[in-house]
Amino acid sequence: MPFGYDWTCDHCKFTIRTAALFEFYRDELGLRHRYGHPFPTTDESKRSGVKGFTAVWYCTKCQQLREVVVVEFVRSQGGSLGACLAYDDPEVERTEFPAVCDICNAPLKDDLEGEPCKCGEGHFREEGRWMS
Repeated sequence: MPFGYDWTCDHCKFTIRTAALFEFYRDELGLRHRYGHPFPTTDESKRSGVKGFTAVWYCTKCQQLREVVVVEFVRSQGGSLGACLAYDDPEVERTEFPAVCDICNAPLKDDLEGEPCKCGEGHFREEGRWMS
């Protein structure tokens, strides 16, 4: 179930959005695609089922948003609800991935409260929360 935060610089007003738990599926070539929420957006995603979840978090070193896989199930789960239940079930086989930047390998963050903005003058403050 996607949820996120909007972060705004208290100096330059630059705003970014961190978000997590976007369902994905893999096509026949193994390529990753968004599944859709709460329902599959394509016939292919419906046939494939949810393979795992991604997150869009912030690299404070690169100062960029990065989308990363945070968990991938060994077997695809049936739909968004099934995937959410599987995410909380320790018996479901999965691979969990560290949230690190694929460019610089620094840890990614979803909570940016007080983090410096790339403008060099301000810091991020929580502007809003959302869930779908």
